[in-house]
Amino acid sequence: MATPIVELRHFIQAIRDAGYRGTGSALAELVDNSFEADARSVEIEVRGITADTSVIVVRDDGCGMTPAELGKALQFGGSNRFGQRQGTGRFGMGLPNSSVSQARRVEVYTWTAPQRTWWTYLDVDEILGGKISSIPEPKRRLLPTEFGDALTVSGTVVIWNNCDRLSLKRESSLVRLRREMGRIFRKMLWDGRKISINGETVLPVDPLFLRDGENLKGSKMYGPMLEYFVKGGDQRGKWKSKILVRFAELPVREWMGKSNREKSNEGISKGAGVSVLRAGREIDFGWFFMGGKRKENYDDWWRCEVEFQPELDEHFGVTHTKQGIAPSESLLRLLSPDFETVAHKLNARVRSVFMKEKKKGLPSERRATERDILFAPPQWPRRATSLAVTGGTTVGILYKLAIENLGVPDFYIGGSNRRGLQLVLNGQHPFCDRFYLPLTQARQCDTRSVSKALELLLFAAARAERAFAKEGQRATLADFRTKWSNIVAAFLA
Repeated sequence: MATPIVELRHFIQAIRDAGYRGTGSALAELVDNSFEADARSVEIEVRGITADTSVIVVRDDGCGMTPAELGKALQFGGSNRFGQRQGTGRFGMGLPNSSVSQARRVEVYTWTAPQRTWWTYLDVDEILGGKISSIPEPKRRLLPTEFGDALTVSGTVVIWNNCDRLSLKRESSLVRLRREMGRIFRKMLWDGRKISINGETVLPVDPLFLRDGENLKGSKMYGPMLEYFVKGGDQRGKWKSKILVRFAELPVREWMGKSNREKSNEGISKGAGVSVLRAGREIDFGWFFMGGKRKENYDDWWRCEVEFQPELDEHFGVTHTKQGIAPSESLLRLLSPDFETVAHKLNARVRSVFMKEKKKGLPSERRATERDILFAPPQWPRRATSLAVTGGTTVGILYKLAIENLGVPDFYIGGSNRRGLQLVLNGQHPFCDRFYLPLTQARQCDTRSVSKALELLLFAAARAERAFAKEGQRATLADFRTKWSNIVAAFLA
C-alpha cells in the first residue's frame, strides 16, 4: 500500500499552529478573499466572545462560488488563482488555514445567484475521528436565518464554530480588532470598500498620520516619493516591478506636549518603524531596511511606508500567511543605504526641535530658580554672580540642566558659571540612559518602575554615606543631608 503524502490527522493538528499572530490576522485572510471576489462590503460578527462556544460569522457581497470552486476553497492548497501575482491570494491556504487556526469547524455558504446557495464544511473533530478524509461534496442548502438571508445577487458567508483559539478575550478586544482591520485594509477603505464588526463601521487607520481616519492627522511628507525597480523573470517571461517608499514627519512641536498616555493611545510613542504593504494591504510593521541605524526614542516622530506587488514576494520573504517579511540580501542592499541616510536625517531634525524647545527652559529649572530666593546666597567663586535678575526683580540663582558624556563614573556633576548653577547628567551612566531619558522622551510612564528607580537612588546614596566613617566626615554629611532636605522641601512645596 502506497504511503500517503500527508498523514491527515497529524496534519490537521499541526496546521492549527501555523503561525497566525492572532484572530485579527486570521480574519484578515477572509477579508482578503472577499475583496478578491470583488466584494464591496464585508460584515464580521463575533458572538459569545467570553464563552466556550464562540462563533464568528464573516459575510460578503462578492461574486460567490460555484460548487467546484467551493470545494477547492476549503482544500489546503486548492485555488483557482494558485501562483498568480495579480492579487492578494496566491497559495490557496487562506480560508482553511486561517479557519482551523481559530475554530474546530468552519462552514461556508455561497451563491452566484439569489436563492441558489451551496454549502459545505471542514470539521477538525470529524477528521481526527476518521469520519471524513476529504472535503464533503457541496450541497444545496438555505442559509440559516440566524445568519441572515441570501438576498444579495451573490455572496459568501463563512462561519467559524467552536472557536477555541481566539485571541479576543473580552468585549474591549473588538475595539483593538477594528483598529487592526482599519490599519491592515486602510487603502481599500479609502477606496470605498466597507468593513464592519458587530455592526460598527471599521474606519481606516493611517500609521503615517497623513490621511483622515481613526487616527490623528497632521504629518507631512518628507521629500518626494522614492521609486525602486526590480527586474526578474519566470514562466511569464521577463518583468519589472516597482517599489514605492514614503517618509512622513510628525508635527513634533504640536504634539510633544501630549501626555505619555495620549501618545501611547494615539500610536505616537513606540510607533517607530516601517509599514509594509503588499498589493495595498499591510502585512508587517517593524524596523526594516535601516542598516546600522539603531532605533531611538526620537524615531517615534517619523514614519515610513513601503509598498510592493506580489511578484516581489520572494525578495520580501512573504509566507503564505501574509503577516511578516524576511527581506533578501539583494533587497537589503537596494533599500538600506537610502533608508539609513534618511533615518539619520529625520532623527536629527526631531532631535533639533527637542533641543530648541529645551533651551526655552525646563519647568524644573524655572521652579528651582523661583524658589531659590528663600535661601541665603551660596558661596560662589569670585568671578561667579550670586544672584540673577529677570525683568528687574531678584529671583535667585539660575538653574540649568544638561546631558553630556562625561567620561567619568559619576552620574552627575554640579558646578557654577557666571549666571548660576548647572547640573550635568552623565549620558554614559545607567541613571541617564535607563531612567531619566525614558521619562522625558515619549515613553509611557510606568509608575512602579519610576518608584523602584527612586528607591534605588536613595538606597545608593545611603550606602555611599557608609564609606565616610570619621566623625568630621559624618558631621559634614549630616549637615549636607539637612540642607539638601530643606531645599528639596522648598522646591517641591
